[in-house]
Amino acid sequence: MDILRAGSVRVTSILGMGSLMLFSGGAVRAQQAVGSVVGEIRLLDGGFPNEPLRVSLGSHGMVVDITYCDSEGRFSFNNLLANAYEVVIEKEGYQPVRLPLVVNPTTMQTNLVHVVLRPKPDEKSRGVPDGPPGTNADIVDVAELKKKFPPGVIKEFEAGKKAEQRGEMTAAVRMYEAALREAPDFYPAINNLGIRHLQEGDVKGAETEFRRVIELHQSGAQAYFNLGNVLFMTHRNEEAKQMLEAGLRLSPSNAMGHYLSGSVLARMRDFQPAEVELKTARELDPKMSQVPISLATLYLQTGREHEAAGMFEAFLKDFPKDPMVPKVRAALSKMAHPSSP
Repeated sequence: MDILRAGSVRVTSILGMGSLMLFSGGAVRAQQAVGSVVGEIRLLDGGFPNEPLRVSLGSHGMVVDITYCDSEGRFSFNNLLANAYEVVIEKEGYQPVRLPLVVNPTTMQTNLVHVVLRPKPDEKSRGVPDGPPGTNADIVDVAELKKKFPPGVIKEFEAGKKAEQRGEMTAAVRMYEAALREAPDFYPAINNLGIRHLQEGDVKGAETEFRRVIELHQSGAQAYFNLGNVLFMTHRNEEAKQMLEAGLRLSPSNAMGHYLSGSVLARMRDFQPAEVELKTARELDPKMSQVPISLATLYLQTGREHEAAGMFEAFLKDFPKDPMVPKVRAALSKMAHPSSP
């Protein structure tokens, strides 16, 4: 059960202004590792699409797979080999979504993606009108932005977000940097540059940007989660714990915050509060497949094999198509036949 040891689950949480991207997963040690993409679709007001939406996955100009979201906007693509992909959603009346991502199962098994559907300018009746930048209240106070920064800065930032949605990452970075040249304290652009650093594997650069965001905007919970995750990834457990606690004080119902907090506490072998945090994350978001595995691992560490088996079985029931299913089945088999090689 090597892959289920404490500390084997790695999560990278990337949250953007007005949209959310999450990347999470565990180390996969199979010779032909496969990954997955799990996503959710929301409207600008936070509601769900009123019908199943077609979601396609492309790679190098070819369609790899097609699926439809469920009644809560969730969708997934499984058994993906390491490669560059693009999630595409095209719905009449809404701006098309083309979201590039890289699946690399050896470092991050599951890529989680949050898509916000934005109505076209001439289709306002189909959804909540597109508002000012930073419609995520956890990160940006819209009124504060309007008071503190000139319209040109906000316009440049909006252009950067649109470029990012089109997959034009270099152009997006250029526009964020242009906004910062005019307003060096414009923290939404700093945050998105931090996200870009993390996407490129520049953990140190991401940390610098996220710390700057917190310095400039101490009431934004997501920046604490972003930084807490970077600290968790780099094994600075005590500081990660403090950072995540600060974020949860601002946003106590954030499932990923509780999950990261539980993961840090488990690594620190503070098992009782870790269990509480992981259970809270599971209650807040039952669709987070990594949570039951983390709980089962914690139960194994604390000698509660019966509860661990129950959690593994719950995982198999709730996530029958998850790439971790074979590993979980193997773990259950070893638990049932401990003398087996």
